[in-house]
Amino acid sequence: MMKTATAMLVLSALGAIATPLKQFQSRAAAGYSDTQILQYALTLENLEKSLYSDFLAKYSAQDFANAGYPDWVRSRLTQVSDHEAAHVELLSTVLGSDAVQPCTYSFPYTDIPSFLGLSSTIENVGVSAYSGAAQYITSPAYLSVAAVILSTEARHQAWESSAVLKNAAWSGPYDTVLGLDMVYTLASAFITSCPDSNAALPVKAFPALTVNTPTPGATSTFSFKGGNGGPYYAIFYNGLGTQSEQLDANNAAMIPSALQGFSYVIIASTGNATAVTDDNIVAGPAILSFPFNSKVSNPGFTGQ
Repeated sequence: MMKTATAMLVLSALGAIATPLKQFQSRAAAGYSDTQILQYALTLENLEKSLYSDFLAKYSAQDFANAGYPDWVRSRLTQVSDHEAAHVELLSTVLGSDAVQPCTYSFPYTDIPSFLGLSSTIENVGVSAYSGAAQYITSPAYLSVAAVILSTEARHQAWESSAVLKNAAWSGPYDTVLGLDMVYTLASAFITSCPDSNAALPVKAFPALTVNTPTPGATSTFSFKGGNGGPYYAIFYNGLGTQSEQLDANNAAMIPSALQGFSYVIIASTGNATAVTDDNIVAGPAILSFPFNSKVSNPGFTGQ
């Protein structure tokens, strides 16, 4: 009986993880080379390296003290910056002449608190990026490289969210898996231009999506361009859970009440969350952040 129950639990988990991975299948059919996946990873690491190094060049230890932060916050961020530089160096060495060079970036922080909110969000996207890209890596050695970078990015995000921002170090029992195009859509918002010499990545950016004043359990409006007139559906992702909500005539829908921490939402032309592919994504993803305190339950989002 115990073995049967355990087997059922494993099968249930495997079924759940297939749901957020479904949207990758149309692109996965064409296949990606290991070189392309590492170039994609290096593109993200170049962005993160620039994010931290540029910020630390602008804000001194005295600036942190004036803003009310203890000195260890900037010191730890310097270590994180060094880690991102190491990630870039490692991936560049592995790729050799195929390495992509840094782009020109624009990051929307205006002070230390807004940077910390942005950096923890970008770190979370990085975790989702590696989680989604790992399935395409065929070389065991390269897969190990991706795994050790992923685990370090997760530590960065957890430290920034908890020790510095005083929020939870996690969103739930599972991180959220995102497809390559979904991650690139988020990253492209910070990229203004890239060297012409960089290899073209096998990814595309979807139209931007804005969610107006999102609150779990409340109705929000979704702003986006594109599509063919509907019907449209908001598809929410958090951990291994997904949920679909149809937009009304005003492009409004309910935000699932059970969302906690970092979540993602796209607009699709299908209401079947298991049938979402890159071909029927209309816009997004947008990032949703719903902090929660230590006194509440955090069982993970199961969706519908």
